[in-house]
Amino acid sequence: MKIKITLSLVAFLTLSTYGQIKYPKKFFASPVKIKIAVAGTFGELRNNHFHSGIDIKTKQRKNIPICAAQDGYISRIKVSTYGFGKALYINHKQGFTTVYAHLENFEETIQKKALKEHYKKELYEIDFSLKENEIKVKKGDTIGFSGNTGSSTAPHLHFEIRETKTQKIINPMLFGLPILDTSFPIMNSILIYYEDGGKESFELEKIDKKNYIINDTININNNFNIGINTYDLLDAAPNKNGVYSIQLYLKDSLIFSNTMDVFAFYETKYINSHVDYEYHKQNGEKFQKCFLDPNNKLSTNDTSLKHPIGEGLIDGIYEMKIIVGDSYENNSVLTFYVRLKKTKEKKSGFNKNEINHQQVFEFQSEECKIYIPNNSLYKNHNFIFEKKMDSILPYPIYKILDDSIPSHKSFIISLQTDSLNKDLRKKAMIAKYKNGDLHCIKSKWEENKIIGKSSEFGEFTVIIDTIKPIIRNLTQNKNSIKLEMEDELSGIKEYRGEIDGKWVLMEYDYKTNIIKHTFETDSDKKNHEFIFTVSDKVGNTNTITLNFIR
Repeated sequence: MKIKITLSLVAFLTLSTYGQIKYPKKFFASPVKIKIAVAGTFGELRNNHFHSGIDIKTKQRKNIPICAAQDGYISRIKVSTYGFGKALYINHKQGFTTVYAHLENFEETIQKKALKEHYKKELYEIDFSLKENEIKVKKGDTIGFSGNTGSSTAPHLHFEIRETKTQKIINPMLFGLPILDTSFPIMNSILIYYEDGGKESFELEKIDKKNYIINDTININNNFNIGINTYDLLDAAPNKNGVYSIQLYLKDSLIFSNTMDVFAFYETKYINSHVDYEYHKQNGEKFQKCFLDPNNKLSTNDTSLKHPIGEGLIDGIYEMKIIVGDSYENNSVLTFYVRLKKTKEKKSGFNKNEINHQQVFEFQSEECKIYIPNNSLYKNHNFIFEKKMDSILPYPIYKILDDSIPSHKSFIISLQTDSLNKDLRKKAMIAKYKNGDLHCIKSKWEENKIIGKSSEFGEFTVIIDTIKPIIRNLTQNKNSIKLEMEDELSGIKEYRGEIDGKWVLMEYDYKTNIIKHTFETDSDKKNHEFIFTVSDKVGNTNTITLNFIR
């Protein structure tokens, strides 16, 4: 059945209005002195988390000056191998904190403060707070330089605005930063969730720059739910970004809405319920659900039904709309129709193999014990357990549920390996096995078994790591000492560099496996000895020595 659709301006405005939280415009200045081009928006869909700020492009260059967005003081300095890398936090009197991450270096005064802490703790990774009178800054002051440190895939600035008191993250795009966005969100397809567990996707037809339709009426038996595949574009960059809001209407009544204004860090893993995790694992596409799983507590969900669509409705044809908006109130609208024709409902009986998501679940076989905390699952799932052998691996593989099922909390796996030689027990770890690859999880030998903790379901086995970490490509010049280190099994636990018996700062970039010391003193033309030691997570150690004149 073909449907011809005409949208009136009045109807569109009525449906698309929603209240943004009002934040002070032009209070914060741009943290860069170049035109802002955004590569990632607030609340954007990432692996296991929502994006907690905006990513500002720095022309793919390091060492672009980064500026304080408002008067305040440096309240925290953090240097990490992963995550934010080198990051600065500035507190402002008005109750906001701004965050500047993935920096290459800090401004000189801040750099000296960080360096002092490195040498005090003899660690590369540091995280410490400062008092209000230690390092004050003015709006526009240079505080650091753009970089690619931490879990960054290219040079850029990750910029955040937080509530100082609660540390909740606020959408920076609501503060009137000079970001140009006249583009409308793109809507690709929707996913219908049928009552029997089946799913079906429908491609959308774009009729103008902001309106979409599905030409054919969708025939549905019994109750259903909906998900949408969508993204946003901004004017200054071609990146596919996250959207700000999603609203679902049934006959002009709002039945679901999600708005990315503010959220707390403890909520971020709810992304694995917000999106269809299973569909993404199996098909590669991310659909955002326009309904809530029973254990989805994400606070950005403003409105939702407590039941599937169709419950309480009679047979007939119903108009539905999905409105997707960005932070600058550019809204795209999808209009479509569903024909509801209910059949006799099938009542499912009690399933003894089902895990109740609200309760603790425990399982034990002769060799494997599993403990899943309450509220780890977003909804009930059938328990799956299987033991099998692989021709390549020396120890059995244990399948626990499936890696297409997300877990909100970490669960515990205990594996009994009586045949394991006592001398090797401290070298044993549990590893997740997928597509021929092994990735160790946090584990230890205790009470004649290996106990591990994982945040993902899937297949697990035991590995023995007796191989020491690799050190290679050691080089030295007048400015620095550089080498590469790597450990393919249990992973790097700790490392230490010394020159003439004293600890020296070694900066580690895990993305390239490069670790580097930059000389902080002038050349003295004397003999020096550099010793570098690295250990993995089961205690295998490697050491290299270099004698040099500088």
